[in-house]
Amino acid sequence: MATVTTYSAVGNKEDVSDIITNITPTETPLYSMFGKTKAKATYHEWLEDELNAPGSNAQVEGADYPTATSTTRSRKGNYTQIFAKTAKVTATQEAVAKYGIKSELAYQMANRMKEIAKDVEYAIINNTSKVAGDASTARQMGGIQAFVTTNVDDNGGTARSLTEDLLNDGIQSAWQAGGDPNVVVVCGKHKRIISGFTAGATKYLEAEDKRLVAAVDVYESDFGVVRIIPHRYMLTDTLFILDTNYWKTAYLRPFKVKEIPPTGDYVAKAIIGELTLEARAEKANAIIKDLS
Repeated sequence: MATVTTYSAVGNKEDVSDIITNITPTETPLYSMFGKTKAKATYHEWLEDELNAPGSNAQVEGADYPTATSTTRSRKGNYTQIFAKTAKVTATQEAVAKYGIKSELAYQMANRMKEIAKDVEYAIINNTSKVAGDASTARQMGGIQAFVTTNVDDNGGTARSLTEDLLNDGIQSAWQAGGDPNVVVVCGKHKRIISGFTAGATKYLEAEDKRLVAAVDVYESDFGVVRIIPHRYMLTDTLFILDTNYWKTAYLRPFKVKEIPPTGDYVAKAIIGELTLEARAEKANAIIKDLS
């Protein structure tokens, strides 16, 4: 009598895990960190003001009041950008039994929601200008690079190594202009370089927001302690020094999931929203460019 083995038997169940692995990074540190506010038009504006520079102020006894020296407020603005993602699944695929998930549409929508947050993060980092748009061109919000213009340290396009002096110069420039930088955003390579700095003894500090990380590196500069955030999507030749108190994401339309009426044998949903970046005091920040 022949022995029945797994090699000859018919009808054995497949062994497929119900765990679906996806190692694609989903962190959005800046988008998560910046405060939230509202926009009321496709061109969102805000006002900036600053005090007169300090100087000698000694008045003669009995003299008339000094001449008024009020400053003029400046008007800043940014365009809202529409972000959208869609998931579409055949009715048959939604109905069949599947490993790891119950609803293909729900699974796909969960992925699209993570992706759209990453798209916002990408725009915050990479958008170098704001675009008004028209009937055929999408509006585009300006990112960090579109607003930070006062404290920009470049090397004329020639790559140079990141040094401790270079980092401190950037922090000082933002501090001198009135900011209190609290975050430095770097790529992985530059994070390792900063970890090797000794003058500002890199330490560890428990993060207040456990959604970001359990503990983050901090660097103690001459102008305050800054958190060092390694960012997977960060430009490899640029470093951001930010005072996050002055950055907001302004929503014209908060993200919502909408049903897409089917015109065929499928089910579909879309997630859509409209927002922009608000830079309330660009001088409080700095950018170091042309890093190798």
